[in-house]
Amino acid sequence: MNTAIYLRVSTTEQALEGYGLDVQREKCRAMAAVKGWRVAREFVDDGISGTKGEDHRQGLADMLDAIAADEVDGVIVSSIDRLGRSTRLVLRMVERMEGEGVDLVSCKESLDTSTATGRFVLRMFASLAELDRDNIVERTTEGRNARGRVDGDRGGRVPMGYERLEGGGTAIVWSEAEIVKDIFTWRFDEGCKYHEIASKLNEQGIKTSRGKEWHPSSVRQILLNEDKYRGGFRGDSPERWPVILEE
Repeated sequence: MNTAIYLRVSTTEQALEGYGLDVQREKCRAMAAVKGWRVAREFVDDGISGTKGEDHRQGLADMLDAIAADEVDGVIVSSIDRLGRSTRLVLRMVERMEGEGVDLVSCKESLDTSTATGRFVLRMFASLAELDRDNIVERTTEGRNARGRVDGDRGGRVPMGYERLEGGGTAIVWSEAEIVKDIFTWRFDEGCKYHEIASKLNEQGIKTSRGKEWHPSSVRQILLNEDKYRGGFRGDSPERWPVILEE
């Protein structure tokens, strides 16, 4: 029986759980040896979330193509959540495999979809994988919100003119702060329109904090951050943004 093994790890899991590709590979090959199956293909997605489908996972897409081309008869994964973290996604993958006459075997759950019991258990474990992911997201969100109430930092990008410090808090990036000051001067002292300010910046070869050219919308975004630039509070915390625009 020609078998494919599918391996996947996300960056977060690899760092926090040590559940690396080599460990998965060893488990899958051991299972193939026990069943007497020949490992014909190996498909890998490294550092990609299990919530994404084959459009964003090249290894998964290649495996599904191999299945459609009748190149493999079975698929082995180290655990169901390697295939996907969404119940709907996992079940869709399994349905495609079943439609091609391909069996799925999971080492961790001792699951084999060639049996009725295996197909039932698959649906149960796929649901548990999704629940586990939702719990991780919930804990992460709660931690971010708790920190936000202390120092106003809920993650994400900081406005142009600031940088996030490793120990917490923010500092002014003075080269960017000067650009911010120019934008406010051109807008409120000289009455320039958004597109005129964008043109000035582009003509001077100045890029946005993301290294892009300026557009009226990106100029507007800077102006919308006026409260921050004037030392406003960071969210619902007692901390304030460092002052870039003086009164």
